Amino acid sequence: MKNLGQMMKQAQEMQTKVQEMQEKLVELEISGVSGAGMGCPDWPKCFGRWIPPTSLSQLPDYIDPEKFNLVLAWVEYTNRLFGALVGLVILVSCIYALIHFKGYNKVTYSISLALFLTMVEGWLGSKLVDTVLDPITITLHLLLALVIIGLIIYSSIQSFHVIEGNFEKDNRYPKYSKHIILGIMVCIIIEIIIGTEIRGGLDMGRKENPLVEGVILLKMLGPFKYIHTILGLILLGLSVYFRKMIYGKNTSSSLLMMYSANFMLIIMGLQIIIGESLVFFDVKPLVQLFHMWFSSLLLGLSVVQYTCWKLSKSK
Repeated sequence: MKNLGQMMKQAQEMQTKVQEMQEKLVELEISGVSGAGMGCPDWPKCFGRWIPPTSLSQLPDYIDPEKFNLVLAWVEYTNRLFGALVGLVILVSCIYALIHFKGYNKVTYSISLALFLTMVEGWLGSKLVDTVLDPITITLHLLLALVIIGLIIYSSIQSFHVIEGNFEKDNRYPKYSKHIILGIMVCIIIEIIIGTEIRGGLDMGRKENPLVEGVILLKMLGPFKYIHTILGLILLGLSVYFRKMIYGKNTSSSLLMMYSANFMLIIMGLQIIIGESLVFFDVKPLVQLFHMWFSSLLLGLSVVQYTCWKLSKSK
């Protein structure tokens, strides 16, 4: 009975530990992929300065020195600079489109919407700091960035169509192509969200239990890993089937559509290798960045495929 009581006590302690880890998944987004989510505790400045400090002596008096990390501060600051640069490029592109593509609504509307969402994205970035990285705001911030990427790609292909002529005018894709492409898009978006949660949970688990193997930590995270794996297999199956469709004997496909389908399968293969290495090995943050970049690239390729279908005779 004494041993049974001890076992029950250990089981309760383990359950409490799992609950604490799940609650702390909120904190996983603090680091984002590179570990710099709260590298700057204020916005738009960083530690009260327009240029981040390079030493503790440059910190304002009201800043706790323990919050300062030189590398994370400059990574976050660089992220903000690139965000501002992207916003400037989209602004210039929008002005150019309104002048030179007047009357071509698919170009002007999409790039104008991208500009508006970029401003919203900047506002959400400030809210992430104000709310100490609220998980809902983080998710919106991520999804909005993906939408902006899709709009830029869509407007770019549509503008090329206006300038060079419809390269898809003589092409016709198989029935249900649209539904398969949209299914791929949805799977990629869900995969990105779940994958971020898994990686963050593993980071938190390794930090609190450095001696526990990754496989055990995965079990403590619940069903996320299994859902991620199942969706990945569905995504791979849809992509293989779609490639087979557009290479069919009775299908006329553009080179852009065929290249995008081939490139998508190559990136998926790389993603599987990188994803498993993220789970079972203590990899560098740069590998995590590539994993996220490749996911964004997959979504961009699906937008390319949808736009090609939209320009073709297939309806």
